[in-house]
Amino acid sequence: MRVALALGSGGARGYAHIGVIRELQARGHEVVGVAGASMGAVVGALLAAGRLDDFEEWVRGLTQRDVLRLLDVSFAGGGAIRANKIMGVIGGMVEDMRIEDLEIPYTAVATDLRARREVWFTRGPVDVAVRASFAIPSVVTPALVGGRIMVDGGVTNPVPLEPLASVDSDLVLAVSLTGRRAGIRGSTFHESSDPDEPSPEAEPRIAKRSSGSGSPGAAAKLGGRIRTAAADVRDADLVRLIAARFGQDPADVDAVGTAQTEEASEEVEEAVEEAEEQADDKGLGTLPGTLRVFDVVTQTIEAMESLVTGYRMAGNRPDVLVEVPSDSCSAFDFHRADEIIALGRRLTAEALDRVGV
Repeated sequence: MRVALALGSGGARGYAHIGVIRELQARGHEVVGVAGASMGAVVGALLAAGRLDDFEEWVRGLTQRDVLRLLDVSFAGGGAIRANKIMGVIGGMVEDMRIEDLEIPYTAVATDLRARREVWFTRGPVDVAVRASFAIPSVVTPALVGGRIMVDGGVTNPVPLEPLASVDSDLVLAVSLTGRRAGIRGSTFHESSDPDEPSPEAEPRIAKRSSGSGSPGAAAKLGGRIRTAAADVRDADLVRLIAARFGQDPADVDAVGTAQTEEASEEVEEAVEEAEEQADDKGLGTLPGTLRVFDVVTQTIEAMESLVTGYRMAGNRPDVLVEVPSDSCSAFDFHRADEIIALGRRLTAEALDRVGV
C-alpha cells in the first residue's frame, strides 16, 4: 500500500516516528510522501534522503552524557541552544542534498515569526529546512532564512497534513506526539485514574479566615517586607564587593556585612514562610521541586500544539492517526531512543490492526 506520512512535532518523542516507519516497512507498505514539523521534519528528511538507518543507529547509541555534549549553549539570539553541533551531525548525513532531489517527496513546515504564518519548504537545501523547522521557541535559537525569522513548525501546524494533499497515495497516516497523557512515565504532575475526574490537587479549597492577612493592604505589606529584606541581603554583599574593589580589606567590613546579611536572610525566610501559609490558606499549593523552566516552556507549547492539532484535524482527518502520549517521555529525553522507537512501532501496529491494514 502507498502511504503518505504526516509526522508531528514533539521533541524526543519524535523518535516514535522511526518506529512508525519501521512498522510500515515490516508490513510491506511504501512511503510515497512525507511532511513533517520539528522532529517530524528531521526524521522525514532522513527517510526521504535514504539515511534513516544511519540516523537510527546514531540515536540508539546516545547516552545522556552524549546529549549534554551536543548542547551548545547560547546567551543571545532568542534561544538557549544554538543547535550547531546537532546540525553538524544531521547535515553530515544529508550532505548537500536538496529537497527537490530527494527519493521521496518531502515538505518541512516552519513558522515565520514576523508574518505569523506557516512556511512550507519544498525546495532548497535539506539541512536549512530542517534547521528552520525544529527551532523550538526560547529553547533553540531561530533560523534566519531569506531575511525571515523562522521558528518551530509545530507552532502553526503540529501535524502537517495539508502538504500531502497532492501526493498520490492509498492511505494517509498521521502521527501526533501530543496525545492524551497515559501515565507511562515522565509525567511531572498527578494524573487521576479517571481522565474526567479532577485530581485532588486541583480541587479548590475553602479559604480559611485569618486576621486580615488576605486583605490587599496585608498583601502589599508582606510584599514590601520581602523586597526590603532581599534588598538588605544584596546591599550587604555589595558593600563587601565595593570594599574589595577599592583595595580595602573586606574583613574590615565583613563583621558588619555578615550580621546584616544574616539578619536580612532570616527576615526573607520569615516573610516567605508567611507568604506560603497565606497562599496555602487560599488553596494555592507548592510547586513541585522538580519543575524546571524548560518543563514549563515545552509543556505550554505542547498544550497549544494539542489545541491547534485538534482544530486543524477537525476539517482534515487522516485515514489512520497514531497518537503518542505526551507523557511517554520528556521533550529532551534524547537518550531514550530504544524505548520510544519501540513505543512508536507498537502504537502503529495497534492503529493499523484496528483498520485492517
